[in-house]
Amino acid sequence: MDANELKKRYAAGETNFSGVNLTGVHLLGADLIGISLPKADLHGATLIFAYLNRANLIKANLVGTKLCGANLNQANLNSANLHNADLHGATLQNADLRGTDLTLAYLLDANLISADLRGANLSGANLTGACLRGANLREEARVYTASMRGAILRKADLRGANLTGVDLAKVNLSGANLSETTLREADLSGADLSYANLSGAFLSDANLCEVNLRGANMTNVKLERAKLIEAEMTGVNLRGSLLADAKLNKAQMSRANLSGSRLVRADLSRANLTEANLSDSDLIEAYLARTNFSNANLSNANFTRAELSSAYMAGANLSGATMPDGTISN
Repeated sequence: MDANELKKRYAAGETNFSGVNLTGVHLLGADLIGISLPKADLHGATLIFAYLNRANLIKANLVGTKLCGANLNQANLNSANLHNADLHGATLQNADLRGTDLTLAYLLDANLISADLRGANLSGANLTGACLRGANLREEARVYTASMRGAILRKADLRGANLTGVDLAKVNLSGANLSETTLREADLSGADLSYANLSGAFLSDANLCEVNLRGANMTNVKLERAKLIEAEMTGVNLRGSLLADAKLNKAQMSRANLSGSRLVRADLSRANLTEANLSDSDLIEAYLARTNFSNANLSNANFTRAELSSAYMAGANLSGATMPDGTISN
């Protein structure tokens, strides 16, 4: 079927084109709102600026399809193949993208607000500047397991997105907005989150080993039981955050702001906290073997029952701090 026949039949009121072969078809700016194209072959098709609102594209072949600026709001792309597709500036608000193959897809500045991406494969996709506010990528009993390994999400907007259990290992999220995002049990090992906004995010039980959080805003973040071993956290802002039972062994946290944070039973052994601000922080029963607190602000910190015997404290401000034995430092 060619483009003219499709548009003619659609204009006449026909909407069901299940399994149709539209390989390489040119439908630039076409008005195809509500069209049904399940299992259709649109490989290499041109759908730039097309109107595909509420279209049924379940299991459609859209490999290499050009969808720049296309409107796919509320479209059903469940299990569709969009490998290497060009979705630059496309809008997919509230779209169903469950189980969709978006590997190596180009989603620069795409609108994915409230899109359902559970089980989608975004490995290697470029989502620079994309908006994923309120998007759902959560893992559910291993049935839906989204993968974003190696994806580029630089400066992407993920505010309020659900990324529970998602594979984000080595993903580029530098400068991204992840405020209020749910990242429980997510794998962010080796990811680049430098200068990202994670304020109010939920990162309990997340894997952040060797992550780059240099200059990130992590105020009021929940990091209970999170693994941050050998993380790069120079200048990170963790004011008021919850890090109970977190693993921060060998983390680089010089000049970090941890004022008012809760680090109960946290493992900071061999961590570098030179010139860090830990004023009013709670370090009860924290493990601080060979932790470097040189020139740090530890005023009014609570070190009750903490392992502090081998910590390096040269130049640290301990005024008003509660020491491991319960005494108050002068």
